[in-house]
Amino acid sequence: MTDKLDYDYKNIKRIDIRGKVCPMTFVCTKLALEDMKKGEELEIKLDFPAALKSIPTSCRTQKIGKIISIEKRESEKIYWVMKIKKL
Repeated sequence: MTDKLDYDYKNIKRIDIRGKVCPMTFVCTKLALEDMKKGEELEIKLDFPAALKSIPTSCRTQKIGKIISIEKRESEKIYWVMKIKKL
């Protein structure tokens, strides 16, 4: 599966990393954040449960992003939507 990148009218960057596992979940997140300006928001769709801890921990440790929210969603499969503010 390829990463999907999109911006909406509120200038929120979105990536879909469902199907990826650690450490690639954070690698994709970090690359997206590095391409953003301070204060912008990144919305990530993910389905790897361990990333719910590893992404926030890595963002905090590397001081690149602050978690705004994490929401559980269900369609055919369970996934989460994580929102991060670029620091």
